[in-house]
Amino acid sequence: MFSRTLLLAFAALLSLAAALGCDSTDACKKSPECARDGRCTSDANAMCRVQADADCAGSEACKLHGKCSAKGGACTAASDAGCRAADDCKKGGACSAYMGSCVNLETMTEPECASSCESEGRCVQKDGKCVALSRRHCAGTNDETPEKESPCARFGLCKAEGGRCIAAGNEDCARSRACKDAAQCGAKDGGCVATADDCKKSSACARDGKCGVKNGACSALTNDDCHKAARCKLEGTCTAKDGACIAGSSGDCAASSVCAQVKLCTARDGVCVGSGNQGGAGASRPAPPDKHRSTTITSPLGH
Repeated sequence: MFSRTLLLAFAALLSLAAALGCDSTDACKKSPECARDGRCTSDANAMCRVQADADCAGSEACKLHGKCSAKGGACTAASDAGCRAADDCKKGGACSAYMGSCVNLETMTEPECASSCESEGRCVQKDGKCVALSRRHCAGTNDETPEKESPCARFGLCKAEGGRCIAAGNEDCARSRACKDAAQCGAKDGGCVATADDCKKSSACARDGKCGVKNGACSALTNDDCHKAARCKLEGTCTAKDGACIAGSSGDCAASSVCAQVKLCTARDGVCVGSGNQGGAGASRPAPPDKHRSTTITSPLGH
């Protein structure tokens, strides 16, 4: 008799628990937390939790913010598709899933891409590679005036295309430092290149004899151009070689200011040195000429 009583009582408790569980689940689905956060399923303690993607699918977190997948007891953004369907994408451009939230990658810099972002505008990862996605990446801003150390300001690479920053037209190049300093003012194949006319009018021509163009850059192509350059008279770099003007002979040095004023009259390795200078301790020797870029005229007398 006693055993039968216990069995009946236990059955009653199970029935009551089932009823309470059903009531808790229904209550969760009707709660504000379900509509807002996806906490629509009752757990063993009758607490409302996120337990499945279905809990998130109808929530504000999914509809507004793209958080449509259940993970770790919360709704999270796990796919670009979920983000693209959300209001935050349509209104604010947050259309890509990133670390559980929907973000606008075009305005971001990922830590893994910090170095390439600064030098090339490749600021976020796509398919395992750092890429450029927007003018903001290439110019550092959406404003017309780019940040001064950006690829846009330095090289005229102002438009993101195919994951990299390119020069979209001559106007991008014309506003760049590459145009001002190296006469690379024309857009070609996504980059800025020099033209013969630009090189002839440039300071690189007047100063360094780089009056011709080779491979898209101003280069010293003739001895005549070197002889007309300021550095020929000043430093004896009067002979064209490999795109730069160098001191090709002691005759170049003999007619220069560095020979007349500080007795650097012998050509060695493309520069003028003193006749007894072997490059040992205490030797005074100019730096070798820059064969690739324009150089700044620095007088040995400090002028």
